[in-house]
Amino acid sequence: MKITELIQRGLRALGINTPGLETYFAFGGGQGTSSGVRINENNALAVAAVYECTRVIADTIASLPCFLYRRLATGKERAEDHQVYRVLHEEPNPVMTPFEFKQTMQGHLCLWGKAFAEIEINGAGRVQALWPLRPDMMRVQFFNNKLYYYYTTPDGQERQLQNVLHLRGLSSDGINSYSPVGQNRQTLGLAQAAEEYRARFFANDARPGGVLQTDRSLGDVAYKRLQKFWDEQHQGLTNRGRTAILEDGVKWQDVGMPPDDAQFIQGQEYQKSDIAAIFRVPSYKIGLLKPGTVSFASVEQQAIDFVIDCIRPWLVCWEERATLGLLTPTERKQYFAEFLVDALLRGDSTQRADFYTKMFNIGAFTQNNILEKENMNGIGALGDRRYVPLNMIPVDLVDDVVKAKLEPKQPTNPAGDMAPDAPKLMNGAAH
Repeated sequence: MKITELIQRGLRALGINTPGLETYFAFGGGQGTSSGVRINENNALAVAAVYECTRVIADTIASLPCFLYRRLATGKERAEDHQVYRVLHEEPNPVMTPFEFKQTMQGHLCLWGKAFAEIEINGAGRVQALWPLRPDMMRVQFFNNKLYYYYTTPDGQERQLQNVLHLRGLSSDGINSYSPVGQNRQTLGLAQAAEEYRARFFANDARPGGVLQTDRSLGDVAYKRLQKFWDEQHQGLTNRGRTAILEDGVKWQDVGMPPDDAQFIQGQEYQKSDIAAIFRVPSYKIGLLKPGTVSFASVEQQAIDFVIDCIRPWLVCWEERATLGLLTPTERKQYFAEFLVDALLRGDSTQRADFYTKMFNIGAFTQNNILEKENMNGIGALGDRRYVPLNMIPVDLVDDVVKAKLEPKQPTNPAGDMAPDAPKLMNGAAH
């Protein structure tokens, strides 16, 4: 009987029926690659570039506050009196902070392409908490236009969940998402195999840049003694570059590192760039910043591009799914979830000052608006007044203003119908 069949029987006896799980355990987890390394969503984090990309995306999104807003006739306001506001912004569950919850969920999205959280409903029918679930333990079925969720617990039992927040990445049907790790396992497998090779190369390297030569014929005893001495003194990275003491006519010839090995070591940079492209993360975010190739201005622009091209699509995924999954149809007409990303896009102090000045001059921002965006306290009711330049008027009033300036002014008559030059009478007396 094949090993996969034995494992499959054992899993069935435990109540586990996740497709492909027997192959996962039989072969060390994950699918094989041409490099001979098996890759899955867990061991992919052993590849430094994968860990760095996943961490930078998850940490960035986790650091952004997520609010529940109430729609107004003109604009919006934070719905702090709603239970979902507390769950999203203050306490997703009793054991996790909002940062930890969002970091965990986004990490699942980056690796599996999907993330699940059980929605805890209290006795009043309101959202009480969100509990992250492992994507590899979830089975989703679509039947009669409805999704059914089955989760395998640590004891091997599968139970159906009634309320699940399901974040989804790229997919073919809008339900079952592609795994970025699974779709790019060849690239990740090559990177992991290359890292192992480089580690073994330096661990076993007994060549301090050259070879030993002698015109004499060494006997077995002398050969083994020299070989043992050389390995003990010069093998490994910690012994690299030590002074060699030679005897009996043995000579040292410097050869350096072979070009093929040198190019292979340098190939790590290209592999990291490929992995960064998979996650749409700028190379400088994972340490690939060559001196002289970028400037402060270009890095700043790349940071904005990172938010727009990489982070923003994930934020929209979170916002729309949270609005749809945590609110009732009636509530969705009035409320919606949204991340605050101003801090990531506001640029340096000079750019912010120029932007605020322009927005203030057209009456779009008040003084309190600007102070709030700079995380400062307002100045009271006077800070809510809007100002516009006096030399600016609406376009449709231009003709009236020009006409008023061209026509001669008519003398005013405070006394009504009396001639302009007639004396004004007050109490029967002229003044």
